[in-house]
Amino acid sequence: MISYFLKGGPLMWPILLCSLTAVAIIIERLLFYHRIRIDEEKFVQEIKKFLDKKDIAGAIKYCETHTGPIATVIYAGLKNYPGPPAEREKAIDLANLYVIPALQKYLPLLSTIASISTLLGFTGTVTGMIRAFNAIVQHGVSSPTIVAAGIAEALITTAAGLFVAIPTQIFYHYFSYRVERIILSIERAVGELLK
Repeated sequence: MISYFLKGGPLMWPILLCSLTAVAIIIERLLFYHRIRIDEEKFVQEIKKFLDKKDIAGAIKYCETHTGPIATVIYAGLKNYPGPPAEREKAIDLANLYVIPALQKYLPLLSTIASISTLLGFTGTVTGMIRAFNAIVQHGVSSPTIVAAGIAEALITTAAGLFVAIPTQIFYHYFSYRVERIILSIERAVGELLK
């Protein structure tokens, strides 16, 4: 494995950096989304019970016992309940300004890593082929091992770049989908409880 890495040439180092960064982000995001997971239906039903009894303080306390974006946004709306709807919407919008960026944290970087690692792999292909052709110019076709080193560099960097890019892109789209679903859940909960 190390010998392949070294045969890949100098562009393997930035590809490795992309790989390590992507793995760190993916692990962090998986833990984050797991931590904020909530049974939306049960949460909304419990808050409805409090609101039906006009127990705003109980609903607020219930929100405080839950983590995650839905509880945070509903909590912000309940703090202004049953006040003017404009104030409640303003509080909800303000809470969303904090919640949504936290949901999307690192996702643009993950997408960038997928693109960059692909480009680094293709750049390694070009440098490897340049190296192979320079070997042909200097030594002629009589030295296939020298030519093979350049071709190996080209293929290894391409494979490494794609090896990093493909799973990174898959996780980027998976996380983006999770964010969209969470935002829809927030909107649905707000619509059911506070409008």
